[in-house]
Amino acid sequence: MDVSDIDYFNLLTNKISKLSGIVLDGYRDKYLRRRIDLRMRVVGISDYKEYMRFLEKNEGELAALIDTLTINVTEFMRDKTPFIFFKDKLIADIIGRKQKSQSKLVRFWSAGCSNGEEPYSIGICAKEVFPEDWNISIYATDIDEKCLKNASEGVYCKDKIQNLDHILRHKYFEKSEDTFKVKKIQNLSYRFKRYDLTNDSPISKHFDTVFCRNVMIYFNETQKIKMISNFYDSLTKGGYLIIGKSETLPTEMRSLFEPISIKDKIYMKI
Repeated sequence: MDVSDIDYFNLLTNKISKLSGIVLDGYRDKYLRRRIDLRMRVVGISDYKEYMRFLEKNEGELAALIDTLTINVTEFMRDKTPFIFFKDKLIADIIGRKQKSQSKLVRFWSAGCSNGEEPYSIGICAKEVFPEDWNISIYATDIDEKCLKNASEGVYCKDKIQNLDHILRHKYFEKSEDTFKVKKIQNLSYRFKRYDLTNDSPISKHFDTVFCRNVMIYFNETQKIKMISNFYDSLTKGGYLIIGKSETLPTEMRSLFEPISIKDKIYMKI
C-alpha cells in the first residue's frame, strides 16, 4: 500500500466514524482493511478514494458497510470455557448467596447479544444447574434492531447449535426441517431490548452476572469506562462480569473488580 492509499484509507475510516457514530479506533487496521476491501469488491470498486465517493453518493451503502464491519460470528456456547466456568463454579456461588437471602430469583444480562445465541446459552447453562422452582430472568440487549428481531424469534440453523450435544438440543429446541427453534421453558424468561452501551443509563439493577464478550473492540477508552461503570452499577455486590478473552478492563475500573479467572476474563464486583 503506497502513501496515497494509506492517506485515503485513513480519510475513509474517519468518514465512516463520522457518518455512523461508531468509533473505529479499537479495531486493528488489518481487520478494517480486510472488511472494507470485502465490501468494495461487492460493489466493484478497487481503491479507497473511489469508494469514499461511492459512500457519499449511495445512501444505503453505509448500512451495508457497517453490517460488514460488525459482522456477528456467533453460535451457541461459542468459546466454551467461560460457559463451563459459569455453569460449574459461578452458579454454585450464586445459589449459595441467594439461599442466604431466601430468594429464588436470578437475573443475568447479555450485553451485545447479537442474534441471541449468548442469552440462550446462558439460559441453558442456568436451567441445567438451578433448582426447577427457581426463576431465571435473562435480559438481552443490542443496538442492532435486526439482530434483536432475530434473537427474539429464536430460530437457528444446525451450524449454530453444533456445540450442543444431542440431549441439550432435544431438551431446549424444537426441530423443524433444517432449523431449530428455542423452546419455551418453565421459569426461564428472556427480554430483548435495544440498548446503547455507551450512551444509555444502566438497564436495571441487581444482576447476578453480566456477559459482555467481544464488544469492547468497538469502543475507545472513554466509552469503555462508561460501559464498565454501568455494568458495575447494574451488578449486585459479589456479582460477576464476563468479558471477551482478548479484552481487558480499563485501568480506572480494575480496583472495582476482583479477578476470578484471568484465563476466562471473569471478574467479581467488590
